[in-house]
Amino acid sequence: MIWKNILIVLYFMVLLGSSISLAQNQAPAPHMIPLPQLGALNLNGSDLQVVATTSIIGDIVAQVGGDSIELSTLIAAGQDPHSYEPAARDLTKVARAQVIFVNGWNLEESLLRNLQAVASSTPMVAVSANIEPLELSPEEHAEDHDHGGEGDDHGSEGADPHTWFSLNNVKQWVDNIRQSLSSLDPDRASTYNANALAYLSKLDELDNYAREQIATIPPEKRILVTNHDVFAYFARDYGFEVLGTVIPATSTLAEPSAQDLATLIGTMREHGLCTLFTEETSSDKLAQTVAAELSNCTEVKVIPLYTGALGAPGSGAETFVDMFKSNIDSMVEGLR
Repeated sequence: MIWKNILIVLYFMVLLGSSISLAQNQAPAPHMIPLPQLGALNLNGSDLQVVATTSIIGDIVAQVGGDSIELSTLIAAGQDPHSYEPAARDLTKVARAQVIFVNGWNLEESLLRNLQAVASSTPMVAVSANIEPLELSPEEHAEDHDHGGEGDDHGSEGADPHTWFSLNNVKQWVDNIRQSLSSLDPDRASTYNANALAYLSKLDELDNYAREQIATIPPEKRILVTNHDVFAYFARDYGFEVLGTVIPATSTLAEPSAQDLATLIGTMREHGLCTLFTEETSSDKLAQTVAAELSNCTEVKVIPLYTGALGAPGSGAETFVDMFKSNIDSMVEGLR
């Protein structure tokens, strides 16, 4: 069994490429979050008590932990992680937790302050550890600060937190979760390893699906205008351009000025763009305002995507894999 686990760890290092070893052996890049070193707990046969902040993180933790953990997810499907405020029952779950998985780079904003107050001694693992983030533009950075975010202990300054829109980043999430659960609960490490490997295979299949579908969109039409700046990692990986956003920031709590909206309308008119992608977790009122001004378009499509949360039951986007597929299908519908 020991040799099997060693081989699995080696397989992860090869599968995820050189990024893991570079993160361990070189000075971290600016804003890169380290993975904490966790010690084994004395569980006496009981399940590890785990809390995940968002529904997306919760789904992926569940894929790795399986039946070997007791998982509570704080921010339910359909809820915006930027604006979420915890209820008393959520803080009770946090107080019982033996490990808490967060996104990193202040994605959860006000929730993080509550977590740190209630569970200051509980290990808090950023699933985005060992990922080199994309940098925010100076304008985005200023907008994010203007709405009053205080930052967190995971180096939010200038880093785009929406790492799950790169499947390579999600593979790193899987390995970070696998390592953390295995360190805390070494008796079940082989289970966590096997679950992680199975899920990585699903992510490879998902990437193949995405590339096959995106290939049906003419390259010159692979241009996104979205509600807020959430798709930079996706655009990098799949050859899209994010030409503009209704909210010129990486947080939905920021607000655009009249000049921001006028600039976006002018840009869309100039490029002949008639599709706006909104978000299931946010109002599309501002996007509809922009759409109404695109008089050059015969038809304006306003299409919702799943961004910061999974879909509600029956939506077809109840898991991360299904959410990602749903977004791909919606983009193809809007751009092809």
